[in-house]
Amino acid sequence: MENANEILFRSSGNGHLMTEPRSKSEILSETTKTNLIGVFVSENYNRCEEITSKYLDKGNECEEDGITLLSRVNKVFYKKNETHLSNEFIKGTPDLFIGKSIEKAVKIIDTKLSYSAHTFFRTQKDDLNKMYFWQMQSYMWLTGAKVATVAFCLVNGTFDAIEDEKKRLAWRMKLIDPTTSDEYNEKCKQIEINHIFDLELFQKHHPHFEFANDISQWKWDIPKEKRVFEFDVIRDDSKIIALQKRVQECRYWMNENLYK
Repeated sequence: MENANEILFRSSGNGHLMTEPRSKSEILSETTKTNLIGVFVSENYNRCEEITSKYLDKGNECEEDGITLLSRVNKVFYKKNETHLSNEFIKGTPDLFIGKSIEKAVKIIDTKLSYSAHTFFRTQKDDLNKMYFWQMQSYMWLTGAKVATVAFCLVNGTFDAIEDEKKRLAWRMKLIDPTTSDEYNEKCKQIEINHIFDLELFQKHHPHFEFANDISQWKWDIPKEKRVFEFDVIRDDSKIIALQKRVQECRYWMNENLYK
């Protein structure tokens, strides 16, 4: 059986290792320990916890839409990076970069797709999520970049997300034939409005979609410039040293507690 020094490198994400402990006497937080146990079980016993959600589904299915939106707003052609990077402590795959190569990037850009208009605009009221901050420090460590940008993008929801919401609505309303209910139809219109921000693009992707709305009267698009919000993160070598130390602490804890 491998030890933590061998598997934590392969399995480590970035931000989840940096959860703050509940008290100063703790080296690692309970959340971090829980994640490490997950790494241990997955790597040694080939048991993986499947994590699915409507938020992850949108992020995975609409990634290219986010990159295209960012390119249009910034008037820069961005191409998805497919190069996986690693050092002896961490690994990662930044979404986008500026520079001659990913290994010598001047700037890293990571896109985050908001699920709704509400979640998108809420990102603008607070500081950057700590997990994203540590993720950007990790990417700058891997690439040598001095600055990273987290670009929040609001793009159309997926066909499946809209249809699933309509089906759940019919179930909650206990409707055998939903098409006979004016209330159901009105709520379906709102579901479409909640998920579609660029009608022309949505129709291009889903030409046979049956709308509850009269799209000839559609007025719910949000301008593309208002659907991108960017946070800049400056490289901090002291944070990178802290990250290195935390990985070492994680390896020590795993070897002491899980590899008995």
